[in-house]
Amino acid sequence: MVLAFLVGGFLHAELAPLAAFLPVGITLMLCITFIGLDVKQLKPTWMHLLLLLVLQFMAFAFWLVALYAGYPVLAESLYYCAAAPVASAAPVIVNLLRGNTAFITTAMVLSQAVFAIMTPIILPFVVDAPGLGYTDFLLLVLYQLMVALGAPAIISVLLRVCYPPCKLWAPKLRDYSLAIWIVNLTIVSAAGTHRLLLQNYSFSDIWPIALGAMLICAIGFIGGYWLGYPRLKRECSQALGQKNTILTLYIAGQPYATPLAYIGPAFYVFFHNIANAIQLSFALREQKRALKQ
Repeated sequence: MVLAFLVGGFLHAELAPLAAFLPVGITLMLCITFIGLDVKQLKPTWMHLLLLLVLQFMAFAFWLVALYAGYPVLAESLYYCAAAPVASAAPVIVNLLRGNTAFITTAMVLSQAVFAIMTPIILPFVVDAPGLGYTDFLLLVLYQLMVALGAPAIISVLLRVCYPPCKLWAPKLRDYSLAIWIVNLTIVSAAGTHRLLLQNYSFSDIWPIALGAMLICAIGFIGGYWLGYPRLKRECSQALGQKNTILTLYIAGQPYATPLAYIGPAFYVFFHNIANAIQLSFALREQKRALKQ
């Protein structure tokens, strides 16, 4: 991950034009996830509904607080961080934590669906885009999300119907999914760095957004832990903390978005991976203690 950011940062001018291919990378990653998805195992519960409500509440709360404090760009950036759906990597982390993968997989799918529905409706209010009317803005965002989220779902369904054995491809393709994620991250880093350098932002412009992203990340992981305590503490922590940042960076990197707001979800990538490392470390300690006993 660090290498991807460094390469993207140093080669921003050369790699930034590749941002046009981000939807392809997102589609491929989600196709690999959806192909191996067993719909029969998706069992929504009241806790899933609560998690979805908390995700939406956090997005609105951080956006409104920053907006009424007089910082519209900060508000936009924090909205991207808080509204992001559960990452497709969350079930992998929960599996390593020996948690309930069926629960987190259901949360991931539901959050992606809610994000696809809510974002086109809400984003025109969040982003100040002169020249774009509400309806035009809504349709533009809806089209972009249908390309990023709808296309993988349709392709996966068609593959599963036409060739059922394709379900077995998912475990074999996980390494390729990781490689695609790293490539996407490199391109995202390049595009973000290029846009920021063109705008000549100062450190005083950047640090409040980075601090806000860290705060949202901490609240997500810690709040989710207590919300799901004791049976679903790790699952809920992942659901509220582990975000699909590639998807939100794709949205935040569009021409209608404020360039500075892009920094929030970019920093979030670092913070939620640090949180994952801490969680995995604690889980490993618990497993060692259990073995000794």
